[in-house]
Amino acid sequence: MNTQNTRILKCLKRRKGAWVGLPTLAKASGSLSPATRISNLRQAGHVIENKTERVKRKGELVTISHYRIHE
Repeated sequence: MNTQNTRILKCLKRRKGAWVGLPTLAKASGSLSPATRISNLRQAGHVIENKTERVKRKGELVTISHYRIHE
């Protein structure tokens, strides 16, 4: 089964512990709510860490979330 959760999990595992931005996970999974999918994966027992970063985009400060999996 190739669910949104599965696609996010595969994307995180391919990066082997590197940080993956939320926009990348959204694109890889086709999910409009990848943070919810991350929550589902955590509930299933996967250890997924997150961090946030403040960056300037088009003159505005925005927060970008990044995730990585621990195996």
